[in-house]
Amino acid sequence: MRRNRTLLSVLCAVVSVSPCYAERRNDDGTGTRDDSLWSETESRTNSGSGKSKCGISENAGKIRIDSKKGKGGSAAYQSAWTVDWTDSFVMEFEHELKSSRPSKTSQSASSGMALGFGTFNAATGWTDGVNVVVTRTKAERTLTASVRVAGVVVDSATANLATGAHDFKLVWTSFGGAVSLAVQLDGSSSPLVSLSGLESRFAGREAEGMGVSLFGTSAGNFKFEASFDDVSFSGDDYNDDDDSGFDDDDGSDDADEDGDSSGDDSAGVANFNAALDAIIAASNLPLLEAESDVQAGSLVVKALQWNATDDKLVQVVANANTGAIVSTRSWTPTASQSDKYEDSISVINLVVLSAQDAVLEALGMYPGATVHAIELEEESGRPQWQVELATASGEREVRIWAD
Repeated sequence: MRRNRTLLSVLCAVVSVSPCYAERRNDDGTGTRDDSLWSETESRTNSGSGKSKCGISENAGKIRIDSKKGKGGSAAYQSAWTVDWTDSFVMEFEHELKSSRPSKTSQSASSGMALGFGTFNAATGWTDGVNVVVTRTKAERTLTASVRVAGVVVDSATANLATGAHDFKLVWTSFGGAVSLAVQLDGSSSPLVSLSGLESRFAGREAEGMGVSLFGTSAGNFKFEASFDDVSFSGDDYNDDDDSGFDDDDGSDDADEDGDSSGDDSAGVANFNAALDAIIAASNLPLLEAESDVQAGSLVVKALQWNATDDKLVQVVANANTGAIVSTRSWTPTASQSDKYEDSISVINLVVLSAQDAVLEALGMYPGATVHAIELEEESGRPQWQVELATASGEREVRIWAD
């Protein structure tokens, strides 16, 4: 099942100890890959005779993993490029798991995408990380997203999956220090499954980056074939301290989380402020920060708020064009989040000037600019809004007293 579309691929030929930060590369739109931009190693299990139980092949950019001879086993492509998991990124790929219906409950086949750290196993993925796996058993076909820490599954979410080929989008979001994963299917913007709280699962692993791999495995000598095609990656390098010179390959260091080539996820002042109005009306909580973004093709504003009643951070996402609330979630801040927002929270009750009025004041200094973000900061015991704008001559930062 090939869709008529052009996907943007990040394929970074770097060693695994040197993370790649969202440098995007393009394929030719037909699925043909430039092998010079990939660096992969193949691993597989063998039979007693030394012959491979599972095989791997690649043609015109499509990766196939199969156990056609029914000998069981596992195989994988383990990529040598890594991504910085503390940034937001999107991975897309087309996947199909072909098999008959197993005749025994002991038989199964699975294949999927693994994101993780440390030791990699062709059958089970990384010892620490996230697996998104399609499994075929006698009873059903399922998709499971699971979190593994030190080899132990500590969290998972599962949904039934129809037969045939599917387009997957893995939306990894890091915002306000909170990290989550949503798995979207066949163009839907609603997650099929999702995982949250990933920042606490992998705390301390930031410097390692995150490796990527494709794998498949068979149990009970079951025959299967899995294919991966149009694998792509796009990420956020906006306002990072750890860019190391990499950007989204569109000529500027920007907020390009959605993977388009424009490099501009900013919103007009009317849309930005209307989204803030909708968010504050929905939650009635003071604002710590907000930023514009493009998610699933829609311009949104993501806001982080503080709920002093239960000492929790609250994230609300609103459609910038309609004002509709897309999602709301709250959580107890981690130690690093508490440290990051401690100063802002200390002056939050001193705020008199609203974020919307601060945006209007900043736009008065740069007419025609669009809005990337706004953040509440503490300066000499006073609250101050930091407004980030996109102008024709580049990024501008405006600081406005909020009291």
